[in-house]
Amino acid sequence: MKNILAIIIVLVVCCNIFAQEPTSPVAPVVEEQPSLKEGCSMLIVPKAPRVRVKRGETPMPKKIGTMEAFICFKQGTAFYNDEALNILDSLYRLAFAPDNNQFYKMTIIGYDDAQPLTEKNTNIARERAVLVFNYFLSRENVTDFIIKRTPSKYWSSCSGETDYFIKYKMPIDFKWINLNGKPDEDKQINGVDVTGKVYVLIEEDLEDCVGEFYNYYFPSKDTTLNSQYSQITIPKGALESITNTKDTVDTNFTITYREVFNFEDLMKDYKFIPSQKQHLINAGYIIVGSNHSPDYKTCALRNMAKPSITIKVVLTEEQVSARLKFYAKVFNADGSFLYKAIPTKKEKDKNNGTVFLTTEITPFQMDTIYLGRRIQEEDLTNFFYLAQPADPGAFEAMGGWLKAYKLNKRGAYILRKEMGAMLKKPNGEVELD
Repeated sequence: MKNILAIIIVLVVCCNIFAQEPTSPVAPVVEEQPSLKEGCSMLIVPKAPRVRVKRGETPMPKKIGTMEAFICFKQGTAFYNDEALNILDSLYRLAFAPDNNQFYKMTIIGYDDAQPLTEKNTNIARERAVLVFNYFLSRENVTDFIIKRTPSKYWSSCSGETDYFIKYKMPIDFKWINLNGKPDEDKQINGVDVTGKVYVLIEEDLEDCVGEFYNYYFPSKDTTLNSQYSQITIPKGALESITNTKDTVDTNFTITYREVFNFEDLMKDYKFIPSQKQHLINAGYIIVGSNHSPDYKTCALRNMAKPSITIKVVLTEEQVSARLKFYAKVFNADGSFLYKAIPTKKEKDKNNGTVFLTTEITPFQMDTIYLGRRIQEEDLTNFFYLAQPADPGAFEAMGGWLKAYKLNKRGAYILRKEMGAMLKKPNGEVELD
């Protein structure tokens, strides 16, 4: 019998040992901020869930979503005592703590003494509420609005994530109530008698605090711009985006877009596509820009930018076989750039048979996007005529003057055959040479 009893005792002890939680991974439970009571006045802070912190880690700041305070006044007066001031100070230290990242709105309700109204006490409820309101104004050194600075992080398309303080006007619900003749249930909030008190409620309300500027994107939605021959699609936020910020954003933003593909417009000021190492024939171009485009040299995240802006250009039957490509700015590490060919796809609309070229560019390439072709210097005469400076359509190139067309006696355009295939057809009669 003694042996059996000994075995049972050993088993119980062993079970208790193995049932204990290991003590090494966690530190003691973080204590919660207690509610405070100073005489009649009190501060009520709901207990947050208990949080265990791993040993060696810094505890995260406790999130306090709601705080309530009852500030007592001596009957017939609109002044609070030192006990009430202690409660206000405690409330302020919690809600406006430098590490408190909650976005709060405030409700202030003043109550009278539930006495019959006289000339002396008619405004006492309002005066009490104003006194509490002025307390917060004085703590933030402002005169009209209660200002809160909330630690946060914002992310922008060029800066990435950055520590930041969001400064905002705290939304205020301000009112006063006369209690004379009111039923007992109207004289209580959460079981506390509000007679002769000011009730302060601070609660989290992100939308009310930061509103429409909480997340900012430009463009604000997917944007498609169309012209006669081309189309450009800019996704939401492709040019600029900032999240988690209340900063005033310059709303005077624009996107500009213009195409030059008509033969007559292109010939008004014809030039080769800018390039130092190759000869690129210009078959037309698009100019797209914005006053909120990122700058490549100053953008810290420039290497993370992906081609996201889509360009589409409709081709003529002749241009389909002309081996045209898109050319855009391609940046070097030091911020310098060259115009180079970028990936170009030929697609066909299954419904109407229209053929078009498409490409994608990054926000840094929003400038002039050319459509053209690379040729060797010895092949220039297959595309251009030698010219004199005074000739219509002449432009300076290759140490001399060239022109893309001639005019016959009837005023019809004469084009080299290979050049004629690259360009949109001129208005009027055209002859291929």
